[in-house]
Amino acid sequence: MKQQDILVRGATVAVRAALIANRLFLAAVATGFVATWVAPGFLNRILLQADPSTDVAAALTGLRLLMLVGVVMAVATDRLLAALSAVVASAAQRDPFVPANAGRLMTIGWSLLTLQLLDLLCAGLARYWTSLGTGAPRGDISLGGWVATLMVFILARAFAAGAVMRDDLEGTV
Repeated sequence: MKQQDILVRGATVAVRAALIANRLFLAAVATGFVATWVAPGFLNRILLQADPSTDVAAALTGLRLLMLVGVVMAVATDRLLAALSAVVASAAQRDPFVPANAGRLMTIGWSLLTLQLLDLLCAGLARYWTSLGTGAPRGDISLGGWVATLMVFILARAFAAGAVMRDDLEGTV
């Protein structure tokens, strides 16, 4: 039992740290996105210094698209981590098989699916938006990511069924 407590405490700390880091990332990317509209000249100069033959307008549009994808990814990750934090909290109370956790796992599943789809979008941007150069993320199909997404949706169903069975059992005692 003591080892489980250490695991839950460690998970609580890790998820909270990840939430903070993700929110800082979200703030930074959103600020960068806004800055491309407020002070585009600064970014234009940086792009031209890096490569004088750069199509600055296309590169700037590509960077804005990537930043927008980054904002959506950070929001999806925030939803995922917030739901995971609540699941870990219920595990800390030794009561994980509650109907709310089934819903939280569904939220995690939808967040993972969103991240997988956005990764494909990044792969498309990197491949077809040539003005981004080699700095574009090389999103790819992650078999493990898709399997994890499917697994979380299945676990959500299992948690929902387990919560119903637990409620039925408590009603018979």
